[in-house]
Amino acid sequence: MSILTLSGWTQPSDALVRGLALHHAQVFDYSDYPSAEASFAALGEYRDIEEIIAWSMGAQLAIRAVAAGVLKPKHMTLLAAPYQFVSSNDFTDGMDALTYQQFRENYTADPVRTKSRFHALVAKGDSHVRRVLPMLDHHPDVDNTARWLPWLNDLGEHSLHGVDASHMPPTLLIHGTNDAIVPFRQAQKMIEILPAAKLSVWDGVAHAPHLHDATRVMYEIATHKAAA
Repeated sequence: MSILTLSGWTQPSDALVRGLALHHAQVFDYSDYPSAEASFAALGEYRDIEEIIAWSMGAQLAIRAVAAGVLKPKHMTLLAAPYQFVSSNDFTDGMDALTYQQFRENYTADPVRTKSRFHALVAKGDSHVRRVLPMLDHHPDVDNTARWLPWLNDLGEHSLHGVDASHMPPTLLIHGTNDAIVPFRQAQKMIEILPAAKLSVWDGVAHAPHLHDATRVMYEIATHKAAA
């Protein structure tokens, strides 16, 4: 089965390929494009891909691409997928606006220091933190703020509220209860808009389930696909 992977913000585009040993999977680096809309034009090349495995921002982007009819996979697995990254009056289960703005300013002023802090947040609260943290890596162009700020802006501005997700394929959502970047309550919100989704709750896991236990991820994917 052909597989397409999409990674998290400032993470290596092949993070899931390496983390899950998906050696034959294809990688899409959305940061090559200046906006989600521009990336959709390129994603059209993968329209008939059979399976998508995506992490964090890549997971939200995958939902948006499928909802827009750009991709038509038979199955999706979404790890730590954000419904809405920044909280609002209508949705309070996200990063508060002030913290987001401070993070954005810190990344703009000092990307080297900020990327290390971001990795600490990715692993924060994970029961395997000492193993997860050293396994995290950066996109080779992470210090290029011009490349990544548009996508951080996209995270800050976009919500899946109002997205027509009625035609989503069978989807497995994997989300850790200790996720410090995308609170677990967002996964519960995601279930409300994805009619063919199952939520796998991982206790004691933070924002990188594929680094916490890659074997379990692959087992759950296989089990969910067999039952779909």
